[in-house]
Amino acid sequence: MKTRKRTWKRLAFFDSGATIRYLEKQAREGWVLENVFGIWWTFRRVEPRTAHVWVTYLDQDAYEPQPSQQVEDLAELGEHTGWKLTVETPTMQVFYNWSAHPLPMETDPVAYVEGMHRALKQGALRVYRVCFGLTLAILLLNLWSFLELPLWVLSTRAEWVLEDLLLFVAIGAELVPYELWHRKAKKLAAQGEWLDTGPWGKVVRWVLVAYVVLWLTGIVATLVLKPWANARLFFLVTALSFGIGWNLVLWMRDVLRRRKASWGTNELVTSALYFFLIMAYTSVITFGYMRLDWLSPMAADGWWSQFPDGLPLTVEQLRGDVGDQEFWVSRDGEESLVLGQYQGWQITEEETGPEEDMDTVMYTVTLVKLPILYDLCRDEMLWADHEQVDAAPWLAQEAYRKTDGVRLRTYLLCYQDCVVEIAFGWEPTQEQMQLVGEMFGGLQ
Repeated sequence: MKTRKRTWKRLAFFDSGATIRYLEKQAREGWVLENVFGIWWTFRRVEPRTAHVWVTYLDQDAYEPQPSQQVEDLAELGEHTGWKLTVETPTMQVFYNWSAHPLPMETDPVAYVEGMHRALKQGALRVYRVCFGLTLAILLLNLWSFLELPLWVLSTRAEWVLEDLLLFVAIGAELVPYELWHRKAKKLAAQGEWLDTGPWGKVVRWVLVAYVVLWLTGIVATLVLKPWANARLFFLVTALSFGIGWNLVLWMRDVLRRRKASWGTNELVTSALYFFLIMAYTSVITFGYMRLDWLSPMAADGWWSQFPDGLPLTVEQLRGDVGDQEFWVSRDGEESLVLGQYQGWQITEEETGPEEDMDTVMYTVTLVKLPILYDLCRDEMLWADHEQVDAAPWLAQEAYRKTDGVRLRTYLLCYQDCVVEIAFGWEPTQEQMQLVGEMFGGLQ
C-alpha cells in the first residue's frame, strides 16, 4: 500500500472554500496534505477520520528558509486550540484540526479578507492583472489592425488572435470573479459576515477546462492542417520550454527553502539555474535555426508547393514565345486556417513606351476557406473606380475591371473558393481569359 500520492488539482487562486472542502474530503479518505508545488499536491497516508481544515494567506519571502514572524505567531496561537500548521508556502498556509468541535481558527472576517487580499497582491493577483492588461492591449491592437487591414489580419494572424482571445477570457474568468468576490466580501466582513468563495471558484474551473480543451484542439488542428507552420510550432515549443524551465526553478527554490538553505544561497542557486536554462534554450534554438534549418518552410510554401515549376500562370503560357526577354519573377504569400493570400509576379525588365504592351502579369489569389468571409474578401479587394464586366469569358461568377486609367489592365475575378486580382501589361484576349479561368477557377 502506497504511503504517498500526488494529485493534479487546479483551483482558482483565491478559492479557499473549495480548497478546504477538498482537503477535508481527502482526510476522510485517509490522506493529509504534505506539500504543494504549483498544481501538484502531495499527500501522505494517515488513518481515515474527520478533520477540520483552515487556509490562510500570509505573504512571505520566497527565499527565506524560516516562516515569517506573522506565520509563526499564527501557528503558535493555533496550537493552543488544536490547529496544527501542516503546509506553508510563500503565499498560503494550511492548518489541520482533528477535534470534533474545534474553536474557529479566525473570528475576524475583516482581518481575513484584508490579509488575503494583501498576500495575493504580492503574488498571483499581480501576475493576473499584468497578463490581463497585456492580452487586452494585444486584442485592441489586433482589432485596430483588422479594421484597417482585415484580409492581412485574417491571412497572417487569425490563429494568434483566437488564442489571445481565449487567453484573455481564461485570465478574466479568474481575475473578474475574484474582484467581484473581494468587493462583496469586504462589505459583508464589515457587517461581521463571511462570504464563501465557492460559487465564484466554480465558474473559474469550468472556464479553464473549456480553455484548455479549445487551446489543445487549436494546436492539434494547426499542426495537422498546417504541418509547415513551423513558426507556430516554434512558439509552442518556446512556451512549453519556458513553463518547464520556470517550474524547475521554482522547484529548486522550494527544495532549498525546505532544507533551510540561507536566503543568499537560495537566491544565488536559483538565479544561476535560471540563467543556465535560458542560455541552454537559446543555444539549442540557434543551432536548430542555423544548422538544421528548422524554420525554413513558411506559410507560402504550403500552397505554392502544388506549382513546383514556379508560377501557376506565366507570360509564356498566355502569350507564347517571348524571345530572350529577362523577367523578374517572385512569389509570396501568407496563410491561416481561415484565409490564404498569395502573390505572383512576372515582370519584364525591358523598357517599353507608354503606348506599348508590356510582357507583364501580376496576380493576388485570395483563397477563402471560411465561406462566411467571401463577401468581405470581395468587397475589400474591389477598388473605388471599377466597372462590372462579363464574367463568362473568365469562367467566373463575377468579374470587375479597374477604371483608374493606368497602363496595367487589372481585373477582379470571383470564383467559387477564391477571389483573384490579376493585372496584365496588355489587353487580354478571349482565349487568355479562358486560360485564366481554367487555372484559377479550380484552386483550393
